[in-house]
This record gives sequence, structure tokens and C-alpha cells, in this order.
Amino acid sequence: MDSVAAFEPVVRLAWGTALVSVALSAALVVQVLRMRRRLARRERRAQEVFARWRPILFEAVAGGSPSLPALPREEEDAFLLLWIQLLDGIRGDSVARLAEVGARMGARRLALERIDGGEALGRVLALRTFGYLQRPEDRERVLRWLDDPRSYISLAAARALVRIDPERAADELLPRLVARADWPVPLFADVLAQASPARLSARLSARFAALCAELPPAPLARLLPLASIVDEHVVDALLRRLLSPGQEPEVLAAALRLVRSPALLEPVRRAASHEAWSVRVQAAAALGRVGEPRDRELVAKLLRDAEWWVRYRAAQALVTRPYGAPGELRALAGSLDDRFARDMVQQVLAEVRA
Repeated sequence: MDSVAAFEPVVRLAWGTALVSVALSAALVVQVLRMRRRLARRERRAQEVFARWRPILFEAVAGGSPSLPALPREEEDAFLLLWIQLLDGIRGDSVARLAEVGARMGARRLALERIDGGEALGRVLALRTFGYLQRPEDRERVLRWLDDPRSYISLAAARALVRIDPERAADELLPRLVARADWPVPLFADVLAQASPARLSARLSARFAALCAELPPAPLARLLPLASIVDEHVVDALLRRLLSPGQEPEVLAAALRLVRSPALLEPVRRAASHEAWSVRVQAAAALGRVGEPRDRELVAKLLRDAEWWVRYRAAQALVTRPYGAPGELRALAGSLDDRFARDMVQQVLAEVRA
């Protein structure tokens, strides 16, 4: 009996611990349910705001002059979110018309109230608003957030800067694109292209060429999506450097994707025999864009490659470039001692007919 009595405090402690755990779990469940209800109410209110404002904003986009209702304070974030989402999806004169609606609704005042607030969503909305309103006096305010460690904040600031100050945006953004792996280069190629190509092109090309001269091949290859908005002579000089013998396969493949000039045919032909199939497949695709009739035998060799994708791109190259009429290509495929090569040519010819 004494031994049982000795364990009674331990048993009571265990029961007490279990009760506390149950109480904490119940409290946690209640808190989660409250949060879900609160989020559901917020989402419901946002959808109501969207439903009320969407026809008004669409009318403005179409060139109308809608009457603008009052905007209660609790609906401001939802309005800004819808306004920005619509602006992201339109182009041309419609952007200016919708931006004017935002200006009439006091969007800049709303952005100023949120830029230094504690909520991340409010700060992102503020930065995007500054960008679409394009007020030069907001440039320094946007620059403050360009190096924020949170990528969604810094990206919002970068997109705003491109719209506010296109000419000088390249000077600010290109060095940061090199340093920040969390910035998606294709996104910036699209954003910069939309900003003001005529005003931006010369400055961007000059800055891009200077930066490329300083970078080693690997980080330079990461910037290649920007080549779509850079002057052609700058791109060709860059690709010639990246296509030199001895480059890493990833760098070669990235450069080959952008080849559009027959002046780069020699490094393309050299890459067609590279040991890495990822390079050979891009070389085959490049021969389909810039190859000459005398490259037909080289493409036929790629048609017998061990990798399916290399054979497929080679077959596409044969069909799309001046390597012969369909009958000649079938004859060429029939002369090959490789039934996979013959089947691939037949497949691609069927795709073209379809």
C-alpha cells in the first residue's frame, strides 16, 4: 500500500498534465476556427467590393466616364487590389484611363498611408500604386524598398521604378538582377519591354553591354532572357562570347536558345557534336532557325542521335529550314540505317501537315 501511495503524486501530475494539454488543444482549435471565420468574412467582403467595382472599372477601360461612388475605409485595400489586378492585365491607352480612375479615387493618398505601415500587403499595394500613377516625386520613396530582403517587396518596388523612371531604371535594376537570385529575370524582361521601349532601349543596351563585359559566363547566362529587349548587335557579341569552346553545358545551352543570326553558325555547328545532349538539342533547334543548305548532313547526323529530344529537334530543323522538299526529306530518312530516325521524320512531317 505504501508503494501505491508513493505513486499517487505522479498519477495526479500526469492527469493534470493531460487536462492542461486537452485544454490547450481545445483553445487552439477555437482560435483556428475564429481565424478561419475572420478570413472567410474578409474574403466575402472583398468579393462584394470586387462585384461592385468591377463593372465601373471595366466601363472606364472601355473609354466610358462612370460615376465613382464613395469608398469606405474598410474597402480601400480591396479596391486597390482589384484596380492593380486589372491594370496588370491590360495594355495601351486603357492603362492611362484606368490609372486616371485611381487618381480620382485618391489612390496616391491611400498608397502614402500604407507605404510605411506594418502590413506587407499594404506596402506591396502602395508600391504598385506608385508605379501605375507614375509620379516622378515618388521615385525616391520607391527606391527605399528596392533592396528589401523580402523578394515580394523588392519586386514590387522594381516594377514601380520601371514605370516611374524608365530611362534610369536599367542603372538601378541590372546590378541587382546579378546579385539577387530571387529576382526572376524573365519577369523583368517582360516588365522592361512594357515600360517604354523607345525611351529605354538605348540606355538598357548600353548598360547591359557594359555589365556583360564584367561578368563571368555563369551569372551572365542568367541574364540572357533580357536579350529579347536589347539591340541585336549587343546580343550577338554576347552570344559569341558565351558560345566559345570550353564553356559549361548549361551556359552553352542557354546561349544557343537565343541564336537568331547566321553569323553565329560556326559555334552552332561546333555545338552539334558536344558530349552533353542538352547542348546538342539546342544546337539542332538553332540549325532549324539559321542553318544553311550545306548543314543538311549535320542535321541528318543529329537525326540519328541516341537522345529522343535531339532527334525530334533535328527532324523539326529539316522540315522548317531550306533542307529540301517533303519528298526529299522522306527519301533522306529512308536512306538512313536507323528506323528511329525514319520514324521521327515521318512524325514531324505529319505534325506539319496537321
